[in-house]
Amino acid sequence: MENVVTNAQVYEHSLMRFAAYIFGLFVLLIPHYSSAQDVTLSKKARDIYDKAQQAWQERRLPEAVALFEKVLVQEPNSYDVNIRLAQIYELQRNPDLTRKYYSKAIQIKPSAPQSAAAFQWLGKYFFESEKYDSAQVYYEKAFALFPAKSSLSRLAEKSIASSKFAQNAIKNPLPIEKKSLGDTVNFLGTQYFPVLTADDETLIFTGLTENRDENIYVTHRKNDGGSADRWNVPEEISKVINTINNEGTCTVSADGRTLVFTACNRADGFGSCDLYISKKDGKDWSAPVNLGDGVNSRDWESQPSLSADGHILYFASDRKGGQGKRDIWVTTLDEKKQWSAPKNLGPVINTSDDENAPFIHANGRTIFYASNGLPGMGGFDIFIAQRMDTVWSKPVNIGYPINTVADQVGLFIASNGKMAYYTDDSSDKGKGRSLLYSFHVPPTLQEMIVPTRYAKGKVFDKKTNAPLASDIDLFDLKTQQKVGAFTSDGKTGTFLTVLNSGGEYAFYVSKNGYLFKSLSFTVGDADSFVNLDIPMEAIEKDRAEVLNNIFFQTGKYELDEKSKVELDKMADFLSRNKAIKIEISGHTDDVGSDTENLELSKRRAQSVQQYLHKSGIAADRISSKGYGETKPVAANDSETNRQKNRRIEWRIL
Repeated sequence: MENVVTNAQVYEHSLMRFAAYIFGLFVLLIPHYSSAQDVTLSKKARDIYDKAQQAWQERRLPEAVALFEKVLVQEPNSYDVNIRLAQIYELQRNPDLTRKYYSKAIQIKPSAPQSAAAFQWLGKYFFESEKYDSAQVYYEKAFALFPAKSSLSRLAEKSIASSKFAQNAIKNPLPIEKKSLGDTVNFLGTQYFPVLTADDETLIFTGLTENRDENIYVTHRKNDGGSADRWNVPEEISKVINTINNEGTCTVSADGRTLVFTACNRADGFGSCDLYISKKDGKDWSAPVNLGDGVNSRDWESQPSLSADGHILYFASDRKGGQGKRDIWVTTLDEKKQWSAPKNLGPVINTSDDENAPFIHANGRTIFYASNGLPGMGGFDIFIAQRMDTVWSKPVNIGYPINTVADQVGLFIASNGKMAYYTDDSSDKGKGRSLLYSFHVPPTLQEMIVPTRYAKGKVFDKKTNAPLASDIDLFDLKTQQKVGAFTSDGKTGTFLTVLNSGGEYAFYVSKNGYLFKSLSFTVGDADSFVNLDIPMEAIEKDRAEVLNNIFFQTGKYELDEKSKVELDKMADFLSRNKAIKIEISGHTDDVGSDTENLELSKRRAQSVQQYLHKSGIAADRISSKGYGETKPVAANDSETNRQKNRRIEWRIL
């Protein structure tokens, strides 16, 4: 285990890099001065100063401190000595003494170019103490002294912007009341990066054991009539996935059946940390597979986030070709089930500093991610951006107190946009624990997130009730566009898919050996989900199905344009099952005369028959017949029932 870099270490490292970077700049900014530079020193003081300088250069820091302190006894207003002592105490991470000597130095020479680093450090000191107004003053003084357009000038400029942002954010806090997921879920010292399925019923997260073994855990929401935030005891997700190596930050598709996670320093890896994928069938997960060198590189890939359908993958990487250090990248799954070469999300999202921990909401257009390259509350803040076609909007800091002076990395928003889940390592102060929390998303943030709905259910054999694996296409009936393609689970028959808008939808379910099945449903603004049981008829004589998405105007027999998708699916089924002959039958409700209804049903059945003929289906394979109102499937006592009776059926001959 010694040579294994855990994802927890990656997580911790990402939080420390920004501070280490700034610290290095402060130390390097001020050159090493010779004693001759401080011409005000007496000969005795200069002798001691020279010895102190030598000790400093040889990194004998305690000796250097003692000698520099002796110089100050004689020459308390020596600018160089105060600067040097501040530098040493900065190296020793003693903020109080660092502040003391930098403050003295800038009193002596406030306009000296070398004072810029002192002002910047003091700005950072007050910023981290959440005294943002004081921080702004020091940052502005540093900015005035740094060379124009230099990297240090840009850093000071960003620090000023962050100070202003933080002052305003604290005056306008978001109404957040975070709540621990409880000791049942938070059973380890460290657990982080929570993700949930679209129905909000399954929670998956990463945990670090006492033995520093990083594993993935899963728990399910209790449905016992108690509180909605009660969870079962977490279990390891799978012995196939969790190994003696470390398995870290993960993401899951909306249906909980595709998992992508991070693993580091594996024999089949391409870089320090790679992304791996596993599929779920019933209760079993497949052996994880490296996503390959098309996605993974010789560098660091981690912190993945899958789109709801599992076809788009966002992740963080420090690979070449980015905008800065760690950036957000994206890859897509093509029709051949191959992942495309990753693309950088570009300069709107990524900065010259670090971006990580992307989370793409179930709506597919709202991304959250952490950055230390944009104005914020300090270190890593969480930002939100919206995708409009192929362009990302300017990211927005999601505000205080979600973001604080501490680093925030990792946030998950439920598909309905109402609940948020995240890691907080500041609540159990002194205990060194990272716990999972949730909070209600405040209204101002909810307004920025288009909520999603979902459809879930089960596909099964109508005769035997046996679960079936089937292919399901989802269409938006308003636009006639295909908006999803997925499968039902081979062992359970279950499925779950996200619905990204209200309105009318169509499901087209197909499986070899079974009749093609169509059904339609409407999702209103008040609905959060639709539950659908889908019985499938085996291909046998006299088995019949309703074509649920065939549309006619009232009293007319001309096919509406919205019927085209369904009829093309029907033609495709008949093309793949060339031995089948069918009867198309038309049916009406009891409104109108018997003669008119019989003629209307006949004409409508013929319209469907003619469309299928034009689609290449031989004439001798399709017959049509009108039954009028003679074969109702429901009593004609309501509009809902009459609508059920107005239908087109097809039957195996």
